[in-house]
This record gives sequence, structure tokens and C-alpha cells, in this order.
Amino acid sequence: MTESTDSETGDRNEESLRSPDNTKGLSRRQLLTGLGTAGATALAGCSANPTTPDGGDLRIGTLHPPVTLDPIEIHDVGSAQMAEKIFDSLYTYDESTELVPQIATGRPQTDGSDRRYTVEIREDAAFQNGQSVLAEDVKYSFEAPVEEDAPESWRFDMIESIDTPDDRTVRFNLAYPYPAFTHSLTHEIVPKSVREAGREKFAEEPVGSGPFEVRHFSKEKKAKVVRWEDYWGEPKPAIAKITAIHQESPITRMMSLVSGRNRIIEPVSPRIQDRLAKRSGTNVGLRKGHSTYHIGFNMNDGPTTDETVRKAIDYCIDMGNEVENFIEPVGERVHSPLPKEMAEEWDMPLQKWRDMSVPRNTSKAEQLFSEAGVNKEIEILVPKDPKRKEIGRKLATGIREAGQRASVSPATWEGYLEKHVSGSASDYMVYIDGTHGGTDPDSFIYQTLHHDQEGKTQGLFYDNADLMEHIKRARKTTDREKRRELYASIITEALEDRAILPAYSYQNSFGYKNTVRNFRIHQNAQLNPRVVSPNNVMSINDTDFLGSDQGGGSR
Repeated sequence: MTESTDSETGDRNEESLRSPDNTKGLSRRQLLTGLGTAGATALAGCSANPTTPDGGDLRIGTLHPPVTLDPIEIHDVGSAQMAEKIFDSLYTYDESTELVPQIATGRPQTDGSDRRYTVEIREDAAFQNGQSVLAEDVKYSFEAPVEEDAPESWRFDMIESIDTPDDRTVRFNLAYPYPAFTHSLTHEIVPKSVREAGREKFAEEPVGSGPFEVRHFSKEKKAKVVRWEDYWGEPKPAIAKITAIHQESPITRMMSLVSGRNRIIEPVSPRIQDRLAKRSGTNVGLRKGHSTYHIGFNMNDGPTTDETVRKAIDYCIDMGNEVENFIEPVGERVHSPLPKEMAEEWDMPLQKWRDMSVPRNTSKAEQLFSEAGVNKEIEILVPKDPKRKEIGRKLATGIREAGQRASVSPATWEGYLEKHVSGSASDYMVYIDGTHGGTDPDSFIYQTLHHDQEGKTQGLFYDNADLMEHIKRARKTTDREKRRELYASIITEALEDRAILPAYSYQNSFGYKNTVRNFRIHQNAQLNPRVVSPNNVMSINDTDFLGSDQGGGSR
């Protein structure tokens, strides 16, 4: 178990954000055994441990409201965060990125070819309607995204076939070795019969096998889940109810936390981070995550199909300056689709990519616009995200100063997800998008650039056959050096073509009350806030809720 936090003082140790190495590859049962009697008791039955309060209502004020609760359809952080509490998967992550069995009995078995993975299912795994989790449900959960051409199909389209020799065995046969396939096994498992009985109903009233059941769902507004008292897994949740409420304004979120209306808020605006961290009874938690943001162009329709126009737009904004003004210290400037740490780990040509970014130059932009003969207003599409709105407004101002008409069009989250992939200039010419990936470069490059994801996860419509083939080659080889060379070449060419303009990355940031105990932040944003994990259970201590908790802090 990771180091506990002291909710009385608000003191937070950086070590609590790091993953223990001794949990790697262990089953959940082995993990509990390895923790010893006291640790196992704390996880397996929270109410039996006097140090872990049982019950309570966890209210979360969030910028990212869920759009759907169906894991097959999900492609946004807010929906994924709520679904994670309703559904279990074959595997989940420990405090870092090591896989831990959840519905599976142990590690996936391979035949040595990197093309066949066999997973055994726990006999006690059950859905909230009482049905057992069977191999057929697992098979369906991995086939449906591809068959329905869902946004997340890229995670599974390398699967050639799935065999189910019996009710407790699933065998995945891959068309080619995919280096990141084990991470695809963290996908949520849905009950085939229930979803097929009514997909629209399932998206709002799903049945999962996770520790929480849905009680209320209002798209883009509010979602409420309650503890499933018959949950089969370990550890059991301590919190009785979770309510996530959409709050777009950073100030509204901050005040809801300070007043005690909410116990957790996400994200924390850079402008209020210090105020929250210093305030008695509230804390700020930060952890670098797997996400990057960029400016994308519609290369299917409208003036941005012309590379000269895209270059002109690049000269209309000083991205480094805007990141410093609106994003830091909660985020940082990036110069590629990859998070900085991943690019460094893979020894990518970061300095070369930094040198490819251009300073703001209004006269140069004006010259390029004139050469291209632009005569249409440039529409910039953003979701209801204050930071993306700010970046969009700065870009629009720069375009107008270069003699062109420009406007920013904020859309609802659902509207943005639909419009920014349509390929129609009437919906967007420029959009500001975020990519939430995993531990492998493919999770960023494929869904951001590859034409298979047009209309699903991106709206670039980037016509570059050689580059698309290189992206495919990179995901089909297990040779790390070959993959590194391919990704370096792919990103360089995409930057030269101005297919995207890399912008910034965010840390996963939360404000939370001292009444929230064992608060942990995972680098995978979709798992946050993590109420139940293999080696930690979040709880609420209401004894000091009404203003008697002392001290603030940050982590």
C-alpha cells in the first residue's frame, strides 16, 4: 500500500504519488496477501478498520461532464472517469502503469509469438444484475468497438479473432504483434445481453461489474453513482455515493470547494492554485499525465486545406507566451504530439522540433494570407474549456491583426466531439484538441494523425499516404529502435506540413478537502479521481468537515 496521508495536517508527501515496485505482476488476491493481515483488512473490508471511515457522499465539481456511460462509445475524459467506477476490466493499473488483474485471474499468457494472448476469468466476477461475467461478454466488449466503428476502435483493430474455448477462457489472436496490446486489455467489460437489448438505454442506465451502480445521469450536467453493496471484487469501496457535477467556471469550482459544497474539484486553474494550496482545509494535488493539446486544421474543406494558410495561422500566435500566461504552472509547452517525458524517454529530436516552432509575426502572416487569397472567415472550434477558449481567442486576435476575419465557436462537449471530426468547413476550419493516450507513442500518433481515425478521434483529413503507411509500420513492429526512427520521422513531417501545431500538456490537477482521505492521483486521467484501486481506498472523514479541519497543502 502506498504511504497514507494525514488528513489532520494536510501534509502531503511526494512519495505518495509514486508506484510501489513490489506489486508488479501480482494478482489482486496475491496483492492482498502480500500486504499482510492489517493491510488486507483495510482493503477488503474498510468498515472493519477504525482508521478508514465508511460511507459518505463524495461530490465532485468538474470541467469534464460525462457525455455517455457506455464504454463502447466513450471518447472523452469525463465519461471515462465515471465509467471506470461502474465497470471493471480484465486488468487495471497499479499506482503507476503496471497491470494488475481485476476480472482476470492472473497475467495474460502468451505463446511466444506476441500474437496470441490467453486470459482466464474469475469465477466470482459478476455484473450488477446478478449475471456472471463470461467469456462471451469479454469477446463482445472487444469486438463491438471495431464492428461499430467506435472512436476507440484503434485500440482493438489489430485483433484478428477472439476464441472462447469455455465460459472462463478468452484467447485473443492478433493479425500482427502490437507492442502495446496488454494495455488494450484495460478496456471495460460490458454484459452483451443487456447492451444489445437497448444501446441507447445502456448509455444512460448501464449495468457493469464495478463497485458503483448508476442512480442518475443527466448528459453533460450531472451523474450520480452509489456503492454496490454486493460488489464481488476486492478491495471494497468505503464511499457510499459519488456525484459529479459540471462546473465550467474555475472560480465557481474553487468556491464550491472552499464552501464545502464539493469535496473535490477538477481541474485546478493556474490562477487559483496557490490560493487553494495555502487555504486552511483545502489541498492541491498535481501529477503529470498522459495528455497533450494541439491546434488542428481541417484539411478536407475550406481555406485551411492550403498549407500556405496553415503556415500563416502559425505566425498569428506566440504559443510559448500563451502557455506561460494561461497554462503554467499546471501545464507546460510541448513541441510534438507526445508528452515531453515520453519524447525524452524515446530519445526523440526535441530540439529539432523546438526549432521548428515560429515566433508571432503579423507581417509574415499577412503576406502568406495574401498569397493564398483567403476570402472567408476562419472559424476556430473549441469545447467549453476556459483554457482552450483563451488560446482560441488569442489565435483569432492574431488572425484579425493579419487582416483576416476570424471567430471562436465554443460548443458543448457533445457538440464539439461531433463537429470537430465532420470534415466540414461549416463546422470548423481550426480546432483545439486534446489527446489522452497511454504509455506507448502509438496511442498519441495513431489517433491524432492516422486517416483511419478521421471522423472518430480527429478531423484533420491529412492526405499523406507515405506517412500513413509509416504509422502502420510503427505499430506493427516490436523493434523499439525502428519504431523510434519511424515516429521521429512521422512527427517531423507532420510538423513541416503544419498538419497540427503542438501547444501544451496538462498535469492532472485536483483541489480537495482535508476530509478526503487516501487521495491519490493517477497519471492516466481517465482513472481519476481514483476511489478504489488495487492498493488504496479513498474515504471521507466527516468528523472535521464543517470547518474544523486544519491546514492546507499541495502535492
